[in-house]
Amino acid sequence: MSIEKKPEPIVEVRNLTKYFGKKKVLDNVSFKVFQNELLLIIGFSGTGKSTLLKLICGLEEPDSGEVILKTKHIGMVFQGSALFDSMNVFDNVAFPLINNPTKLTAGEIKEKVLEKLRLVGLAGMENLRPDELSGGMKKRVGFARTIINDPDIILYDEPTSGLDPVVSNVIVDYILKLQHELNASSVLVTHNLNVIKKISSRVILLYDSKIAWEGTSQELFTAEHPYTKQFREGAVHGPMVVIKE
Repeated sequence: MSIEKKPEPIVEVRNLTKYFGKKKVLDNVSFKVFQNELLLIIGFSGTGKSTLLKLICGLEEPDSGEVILKTKHIGMVFQGSALFDSMNVFDNVAFPLINNPTKLTAGEIKEKVLEKLRLVGLAGMENLRPDELSGGMKKRVGFARTIINDPDIILYDEPTSGLDPVVSNVIVDYILKLQHELNASSVLVTHNLNVIKKISSRVILLYDSKIAWEGTSQELFTAEHPYTKQFREGAVHGPMVVIKE
């Protein structure tokens, strides 16, 4: 009888604690992200979700604990598209290649940029400027720029923030497409129930600077745990204090 081999972790978060001033944002948080996994990190606003991503990719330093990365190839999609308004789509996507030491020729850079734009459904849009794009298109340009260096793990910070439900669904479809085509691990931060419903994956719920619940996205909508019930109902009153008096 063959024994199924478990995937290896590509990220290990160990006992991570982070303060901003006297406020403890994360308290002794530990979890793993496995190869080719898409992990959802959810929670109400202000629970440390975005901070956790910044700690994983090195934009913030922990006060204690550590993040162990099994790869140096990591990309992050920010809440805002963070595009350069003075550059067209091509130059925005090519920016990480042009501004870092690379042995790629101009022709190879062009080929790579056009390939990534095709992957996110923006073929033929390379000469447009950010002010000529819709919100969803800007998000996808951000995706293309993030994957231009073929990361092994992609971090998404509220990728559907500010988008209507239809465009949000399009964005989620592209996240799943990239997950399939790039075979990269992904960590997606969200509080959007519609996004969670569309993605079948493991889920971590943050509350009060700790992991309050962990399970699958399917279990999130069926579990009788008081935290999951309050989250999916969007209830103000419950064990999780949403509005502090």
